[in-house]
Amino acid sequence: MKSILMSIKPQWVAKILNGEKTIEIRKKFPKDYVGWVYIYCTKDKKYANLINRGGFLTGMVVARFWCNKAEQIEPHIIKWEMKHETNNTSQDELLKQACLNIVELLNYCGGVGYAIHITKLEIFDRPKELSEFKSYKKNIVNTKINGMIFETELDNSLTKAPQSWCYVEVEDEE
Repeated sequence: MKSILMSIKPQWVAKILNGEKTIEIRKKFPKDYVGWVYIYCTKDKKYANLINRGGFLTGMVVARFWCNKAEQIEPHIIKWEMKHETNNTSQDELLKQACLNIVELLNYCGGVGYAIHITKLEIFDRPKELSEFKSYKKNIVNTKINGMIFETELDNSLTKAPQSWCYVEVEDEE
């Protein structure tokens, strides 16, 4: 099943896991995406102690949430456009749920961004390694031997976290 793996800094992951942050802001996000988003906690020794459940969780996939709505936002003109529903989330409510103020939002997003709503948060009892996720793109290598072309599909397990987010295949999803 096609899902998204999203890299998030530890200080924001901590706010998501404790229920304080229920909206994640991104500069880019696929339009009309509905599905699971896996949270990869980026490596950062300064904030590692914020998420410690019997061991530091930075550099691990620690949870997932269901994305049922992503709002396109235009903070430079304080305009919020809904992509999936007709009623708008107010500016104040959006900032509160994203744990940001308008200056932080403008500094990060500038012109246009997306407010991704976090629902059905599931914190993993056992954090997952990146290698447990496979890139949604197939890794195909063509080899020419004696004039014949052989197509080989290589392992497409992730070895590196995405800069922001990427599509992944997850086998054990419900």
